[in-house]
Amino acid sequence: MSQPESMPDAPISAPPTKRQKILDFARRALLVLVFAAAVYAIFTQWPEVKATVFSMAWWQVAAALVLLIPGVLLGMMMWRVILLGVLDSDKAAGAQRGDLNKIYLIGQLGKYVPGSVWAFVLQMELGRKQGLGRAQVFVASLVSTGITVGASLVVGALALPALGEQQPSLRWLYILLPVVLLAMHPRVVTFLVNLVLRIFRREPLPTPIRAKTMIHSFILGVGMYAFFGIHLWLLSSHEAGLEPGTLFFLTGALALGMTTGVVAFLLPAGIGAREAIVGLALASVMSVGAATAIALLSRLLFTVADLLCVGVAFLSIKRGLPGERD
Repeated sequence: MSQPESMPDAPISAPPTKRQKILDFARRALLVLVFAAAVYAIFTQWPEVKATVFSMAWWQVAAALVLLIPGVLLGMMMWRVILLGVLDSDKAAGAQRGDLNKIYLIGQLGKYVPGSVWAFVLQMELGRKQGLGRAQVFVASLVSTGITVGASLVVGALALPALGEQQPSLRWLYILLPVVLLAMHPRVVTFLVNLVLRIFRREPLPTPIRAKTMIHSFILGVGMYAFFGIHLWLLSSHEAGLEPGTLFFLTGALALGMTTGVVAFLLPAGIGAREAIVGLALASVMSVGAATAIALLSRLLFTVADLLCVGVAFLSIKRGLPGERD
């Protein structure tokens, strides 16, 4: 009777090096820090918005929060489109949608730590953990930020004429618009991406970034601001009513405010810069006190929406929901 063939030994993975252990600890520490910073932002802002929340109908606050979630997810999809555009074909084929979503959503919490570059750092480290190159993740985050700024300036044109009269310095933002739009041309963005990769001592892109990738991501960026604008419009209806013209004006103002927040990168998530622009816009349709309260409430709801999206990303991966793998 023949003996059964012995099963080949499973490959034994090498124990982690001291450097790997330090990097893993640093990643975990950074994750704890960004989650704590986001939760701290909620607790510190709650006393300032509590009266405003209780003066509104519960459904109004809930609907304003829900409207932020598709906006956050559209921003995630925009980043993912760019990342897959800069990955080589082998890595793109092996990339799992759920893992990419988690990299973006958790990484975005880094903006709540002073010096919003932490969002880039965290996304790079999370991407490295998933087998992606730090340089490629950094490039995707950098390009998506540029597209976000370009989309916000285009959408912001809805509010600039009125806001420019009250705050002439805002008009200087539009010096960026031709520069950003030029940088979004596929040939230009491919050149810039390869320049960054060269700085990181990495191979250039195997193929140029396609126009389809840039157009797709730009449309997603505009859609993101549309949901954010409806969110602010719904909150302001408590004081200003649901006038269609107010919707376009506030959408443009919020887009400009978020771009100002990107420029003020040393502040956590642009805190203060965004609220100044949003509050200025709201004050044109309601009292200054109400405008300030709603601007702060909007900020708090953005933080809650970020945390909710991170939670959903974790649950979807853990439960293995359909569609998580490409």
